[in-house]
Amino acid sequence: MSADTTIHQVLIASSHPLFGEGLKSLLEHHWGKKLKIVGIVSNVTETITALTSHQPDLVIVDYDDVHLNRDEVLQQFIKSTREIRLVLLSLKEGSAGSEAIVYDRRTLAASKIEDWLPIDSTAVQTERGEKT
Repeated sequence: MSADTTIHQVLIASSHPLFGEGLKSLLEHHWGKKLKIVGIVSNVTETITALTSHQPDLVIVDYDDVHLNRDEVLQQFIKSTREIRLVLLSLKEGSAGSEAIVYDRRTLAASKIEDWLPIDSTAVQTERGEKT
């Protein structure tokens, strides 16, 4: 069994230096040489430029940052055809504590969709509410 030597490229989007640098430090401490922070960007223009120039595997967006238009970042994610993951990370306390929203772009064979969707096929209901 061979060790995974992939180095994941990570882009952090936040206009708050404490968020960006703190997250960078945390990720580098936890993952070591398995990842490379390719940049910390503070606005949509920098984010779009970095998506093209650095080709990150993962983009972490500060969900609470009012200076960063996360909708525009999401639009760029949707337009992209590359396999990339996007995490909207909130440090505000919600009902479940701090929250992260994960968007994962990957191509699946149609036959694998059921494996990806956690649906209990024994409890599927018809439009009239009848269990099948």
